[in-house]
Order: sequence, then C-alpha cells, then structure tokens
Amino acid sequence: MPPYDDLKARLDHVWAEIRKSGGSDSVRIVAVTKTHPIEAVVAAAEAGLVDVGENYADELADKAVQADRLGLQVRWHYIGAIQSRRLRSICEHAAVIETVSRPRELEMMADFGYGGELLIQVAPPGHPEGRNGADASEIAGLLALGRDLGLNVVGLMGMAMPGSIESIRDYFETVFGLGTTLGLREYSMGMSADYQVAVAQGATMVRLGSVLFGARGQ
Repeated sequence: MPPYDDLKARLDHVWAEIRKSGGSDSVRIVAVTKTHPIEAVVAAAEAGLVDVGENYADELADKAVQADRLGLQVRWHYIGAIQSRRLRSICEHAAVIETVSRPRELEMMADFGYGGELLIQVAPPGHPEGRNGADASEIAGLLALGRDLGLNVVGLMGMAMPGSIESIRDYFETVFGLGTTLGLREYSMGMSADYQVAVAQGATMVRLGSVLFGARGQ
C-alpha cells in the first residue's frame, strides 16, 4: 500500500478543525515534508496542497529538482533557520522564505536579487539563546530595511514554545497584533500541535507535518 493513502482523510480532518477554530478556506496549509521522501510531495500536490515547506536547504534543493522533473506545481516555503552559506540555494528554490530574523539575511537576499515573498520570524518571549527569531522590538526595523532594499516582506512567522494553551494563544495574539500595526497581511502561525489555536488568533498560513503525513516511516 502506498505510504500516504490516508492523506485525504487527514486533510479533511484538518479542514474541519480549521473551520471549527474560526478559519476559512482562505487559510493556506503549508505541507511540511521534512525527512519524508518525494512521494509525500507528490501526495500533497495530488491532494491540492501546492504550498510545501522544508526545513533544510539541501533537502529543499533536492526535492525541488525532483518535483520539477515530475512536473509538480509546488510553491516551496523555506521554514528552517537560515545559514548564510546556504542562503543562495534557498533563494534559488523557495518562493517564500518564512524565517528572516537578521539584517544580514535581508542584505544578502537583496544581493542575490531574491524576488519571492519574505516573512519575519518573531521570537516568543523567553526563547532560549540561539533560537531563531527576532525580538518584537526589532521587527519594525527589519521590515523597514527589507522594504528599503526592495524586498517583498509580506508578513510575520510565529513558532510557539511548548507551554500552556494560554501562553501559546498570547504569543500568537502578539504576533498578529504586531503585524496588524505594521500593515502586514500574512501570518504563518501554528504547527500540528497548535494550529487550531493559531487559526483562532488570525493565522493565514499553518505549517503542518505529522498531522498530515504521520511520523517518518509510517
């Protein structure tokens, strides 16, 4: 039996949860295929999920090449931490880069002539040192720099730390409120464990892996 035969049923369940949480069909599901084979991308495309996310630059590049050979219509999102030495490759393959958090990344993207969409990642309160994301106080400056460089910054990305539903809700609410103040339109918030909370707080995109594809090898 092909490994992703139950994707349609899983996807139906996700859409029901999105609607129950106050979302609409305009919410974009980013199918996260990290560590899954190209067959997961094929299954996602066949199920109508054209937005596909990858966390690692090399895996993104490899799958993008395979998807092109298969004629798949995929809009690639890069959703992992950005390494400067991998950024050119990311820019070559990703239509959306969701994890901008430093001025140098924006400057390099401008140098590479990146024409896709960008989201700035907002770090949650009390995040561990070294974790990706910019503090809320830095977001306006990054947005201004991106626009000055001619880049297409369209929204914010939020990745909540594990915790109570209340703390996760407060974080997503903060991200949405910050983006609204700055006049942004896209909010990539929520993963398999908390996407319902994110949708209730205004997410326009949710990044879903295990809830769609199961654990690696299932």
